[in-house]
Amino acid sequence: MNETHYAKGIKAQNLRAFLELWSLFEIGIKETKDSINDCSDRLLDKEESEFSWCYLYEFPANELVLILLSALTGFVKPDQIVDWLKQMANTPGNIGELPDIFDQVNKHFEERADPTYEDLEAIRSDLPMVSAAFTAMQYSLFCLLYHGCYLNELIERVRNGDTKALFDAIKIDTSVIGCPSVVDKISTATRLQDKRFFAKLKSAINGKKEKLSQINFQKMRLVFKILHEVGATRLTDAQLYHLFVEELKLYTSNAKGGGVDKALRKFADTYMKQYATT
Repeated sequence: MNETHYAKGIKAQNLRAFLELWSLFEIGIKETKDSINDCSDRLLDKEESEFSWCYLYEFPANELVLILLSALTGFVKPDQIVDWLKQMANTPGNIGELPDIFDQVNKHFEERADPTYEDLEAIRSDLPMVSAAFTAMQYSLFCLLYHGCYLNELIERVRNGDTKALFDAIKIDTSVIGCPSVVDKISTATRLQDKRFFAKLKSAINGKKEKLSQINFQKMRLVFKILHEVGATRLTDAQLYHLFVEELKLYTSNAKGGGVDKALRKFADTYMKQYATT
């Protein structure tokens, strides 16, 4: 029996491998963020210690990736970065090679000798940009799990007049309040003395950060984002059931309340589209 291809050569095994990689990637993100915070007093000059990253959300998500990779050229040879990008570009859906690339990146840094004082001084000027790009990427990926879209996409929606996207973005990363697009909206609300807007803004800033409930739903949002980006527009009910119940086992056939097909269809229609949000 032939395996189902959901888009551009993407099969369940590709998505399964990516989800396994994602768990490792999340751990790597946390460890890197902790390292940046722990070493900031030694690696960043005093005047650069309070760097900002909110302006990076104004760029599309794919450009943010390129900014991060460009910033890493002080740590990794450009030829190596180009080689990793080529591996992704030559892979259907750009995800099949990611586990191998992730292993290569880990191996690359594990085999490097601990940097000397001279090494750190040579790359010191690159550290603020690397730290800022990495932090922005972390929050953007966090947003993907909760809203099914990158934080950069929420900011684009803000530019297009979506006020709800502004509050959703603030709940993910309060620093977005410094984005030019957000500043414009706040300035307009100030001019109009929009008390309702500021009540919601205060609630978004001071309220508890959104908790990501149910890890399986997070993974489902991630899968839908992948499928959307590689060109899939709509899966049949049979494909949804086969993928999420039988293959990835992210949804149970005896889910509370029944109506599995209907529930999966609603979830797909919500997240398998551009700029999906709850």
